[in-house]
Amino acid sequence: MTRCKAETPSEVPDVDHAVDLFKALADPIRLRIMGLLVEEERCGQELAETLNLAPGTVTHHLQMLRRLGLLTEERRPPYTYVKLDYPKLRQAILPFLKKERVQQFAAGPDVGREKRRVLNAFFDGPKLLSIPAQRRKKEIVFEEILRRLPAESSFKEAKLSQLIKKIHPDFCTIRREFIMGRYMERQDGVYRWTERGRSVRKGARQR
Repeated sequence: MTRCKAETPSEVPDVDHAVDLFKALADPIRLRIMGLLVEEERCGQELAETLNLAPGTVTHHLQMLRRLGLLTEERRPPYTYVKLDYPKLRQAILPFLKKERVQQFAAGPDVGREKRRVLNAFFDGPKLLSIPAQRRKKEIVFEEILRRLPAESSFKEAKLSQLIKKIHPDFCTIRREFIMGRYMERQDGVYRWTERGRSVRKGARQR
């Protein structure tokens, strides 16, 4: 029996978060501020004096880093002292060092936020990590598997099992779900697409 991992949030940020992250890292002033805050906490006034900037400008840049969760803060009246949360910064960047994770952005903006989160949570590149328990997530995962199958009109059971096994070892469950979900129909050991299954495949070709 296949043991499934617990459903956990994806380590991969969604597209909007990724864009905000790299916008933050692309600004030279914010990079200087982050450099000053790596080892030592400072208040906004100290940063403004060190960088020769207006306090309002420093506040603006700190707010962006704060929204991304990259700062820790401690209130010591009359000032608030901030420091770069380096472990969180490292965690945010780490997924982009794995090519399989970067490839997942290829789904494009037409893939809804919910679907993207599910796919990122349950797939690691070509491999399905676990079969979700929730019906909606299960549907999203199985339809993604269907899109990854070769564009053939029918499959013998043994061949379909081997194709699924490359994605997840529990090919029996997934093969059965294709039938129960009315994506395929089985006759004499041969699996053929239903209208619903062809619709899913058509969406894959148009993406």
